[in-house]
Amino acid sequence: MNNPEVSEEIPMQDWQSLQQEVKELRKSVNRLQIENSDLENSLLTAIEHGDLVESELLDVNKRLKSEIIERKMAQATLQSILEIVYRDKSDLEIMLATATEHGDAIEYEQYNRAVETMRQSEEQFRAIAESTSMAMLVSRLSDGAIVYANTSAGEMLQREITSLLKKSIKDLYYLPAEWADLQQQFLQSQRVRDYEIRLCRSNQEPLWVLASLHLLWLKGEQVLLSTFYDITLLKQTEIALRESEAKLREQANLLEQRVEERTLDLKQAKEAAEAASLSKAAFLANMSHELRTPLNAILGFAQLMLYDQELNEQHQTDLQTICNSGNHLLMMINDILEMSKLEAGSVLLREKECYLYHIIDTAREMLSLKAQEKGLAFDVNIQMDVPPYIHTDESKLRQVLINLIGNAIKFTETGHISLRVYVKSMLENLPSPTTASHDEGLTRILCFEVEDTGAGISESELPILFQPFVQTDSGRRSQEGSGLGLSISYNYVHLMGGQMSVASEVGVGSTFSFHIPIKSLALFEEPSLKTPHRVIGIEGDQIYRILIAEDIRLNRQLLTRILSPLGFDVREVSTGHEAIDVWKSWAPHLIWMDTRMPSLNGREAASEIREIESISNTLESQKVKIIALTASLVDLREEDLYLYGFDGFVARPFTEDKIFARMAEHLNLRYIYSDNK
Repeated sequence: MNNPEVSEEIPMQDWQSLQQEVKELRKSVNRLQIENSDLENSLLTAIEHGDLVESELLDVNKRLKSEIIERKMAQATLQSILEIVYRDKSDLEIMLATATEHGDAIEYEQYNRAVETMRQSEEQFRAIAESTSMAMLVSRLSDGAIVYANTSAGEMLQREITSLLKKSIKDLYYLPAEWADLQQQFLQSQRVRDYEIRLCRSNQEPLWVLASLHLLWLKGEQVLLSTFYDITLLKQTEIALRESEAKLREQANLLEQRVEERTLDLKQAKEAAEAASLSKAAFLANMSHELRTPLNAILGFAQLMLYDQELNEQHQTDLQTICNSGNHLLMMINDILEMSKLEAGSVLLREKECYLYHIIDTAREMLSLKAQEKGLAFDVNIQMDVPPYIHTDESKLRQVLINLIGNAIKFTETGHISLRVYVKSMLENLPSPTTASHDEGLTRILCFEVEDTGAGISESELPILFQPFVQTDSGRRSQEGSGLGLSISYNYVHLMGGQMSVASEVGVGSTFSFHIPIKSLALFEEPSLKTPHRVIGIEGDQIYRILIAEDIRLNRQLLTRILSPLGFDVREVSTGHEAIDVWKSWAPHLIWMDTRMPSLNGREAASEIREIESISNTLESQKVKIIALTASLVDLREEDLYLYGFDGFVARPFTEDKIFARMAEHLNLRYIYSDNK
């Protein structure tokens, strides 16, 4: 007997398995989408394809449920037929046995009753066979000739029933080899149930069916009952789903290939970017050296000439113009190099104890003259509770203030410039500082506001204001600057753990605000006042021997012009080898060593001198002081210079104040100034 539950379970398992495979494929496609956003359009196509497959599967699910119900009904019909046939066969066998035992004693009526029973059974068989949707064929075992075909068989095979009768059952199968396999299975078990095979319609098209074969007794003869259930639609859907699955897999493989290709492209692009970054760093380092070296001579000699009292007023003005233009060019070079360092993440905080009022006074003194020349009021308002002594990066804070105040003056024609400084607690309603502000001891926020009554900034320009090389409409009209000042200031504030913002209205003015976390300090010694006027001598009678190792003649002459008037004994060399030889024979107190020289550069020369001192066990107090001179600030790491044996460094272009300050630091010098007679 055919079990409906088994028939239902098999297709449902196929459906669940196929559904699970499709889900796994969709997950794979989604993973590809996450891995590479550049393939989004292709992935969307794949997902849409997957949705079509899923929609098809839902339709298949509905059709399966309908097919299962119909198959249950057909199987119940077949079961009824089999029960009738086997029951009548049993009754007939009993009657025949009785007749054999009693011979003529059996009554004629009993025989007629048996015949009538068989006739009724045949009618029931035909009635049930004609009512089912399954195709039913009865064929003789001896020659396979069809002796009965129900209406469903004619409709399914698209043939007239009369044309089926007397036809061999094996001629209905699409391929002889498939019929042979089916026969083999039937001979082994005398029964076949739900065997997938193809029949042949009248137009020679294949028809997929589930075939079941049973042996029956009909009219006293053993015959073969073949039932066929049409599954063509399901097979076509299955084939379509397999093709869709194959296409989806092909699409997934294609996407994987494209991801691999894109990953390779990204890797190559990254390598190219890294190579370009190295080339950029090398270019900037070289340009830094090439630009700063002539600027050092231009600014240095111009500064020395300014001290010449014999120059007339026009010459003094011309020289001051040279100095101002050179310093402006230097400032632009510094901005470009500093921006490059910020982009590379190589700018570090150098926090120390500093006097806040001195930082503000320096910025005010540098820019107040410019404000006066334009007739602008310049006010500085510092609240009483602002701590005078703080721990921060002094140079970066000063640079931010100079940049903001300088911009305010540059873009303001009338009105005023105001700098306001105040403190707030971290608990007050301020924009959240970065994690750096949560360090132990940082309890307050130092706030700065620079307000002007200038041209203002349009709302459309505000989002890009802090990007490098971006200038507002006012900035482009002024034709000044490189568009880096605000970007550098913004990054400096962020590096110090704070934030910067701007509020502006065209034609009214702008207010730039920033805040940084601070840790106020207990009062320490008041910082010394700025050196008044010019150094003109050295206290004491000792003569200091100074060696200048520099391959560029103008730079050697500039240093000699600065040092010789103060009584220093100065010698010049142009290579690292000469520097080592003179150091051995002359024992200078201090060497100004250029880091870039032919043959043996300054780093190698300094390292060799330190090695010789180490071998000879030279006392620390007797070791020569070596100060690096460099114009290459891009690839400079101060800690690396110390590893080579340098005691410090001065960047070009330099002023004589920086030279004297560094020498005083390492030789413990005390100077005589022009107003200290």
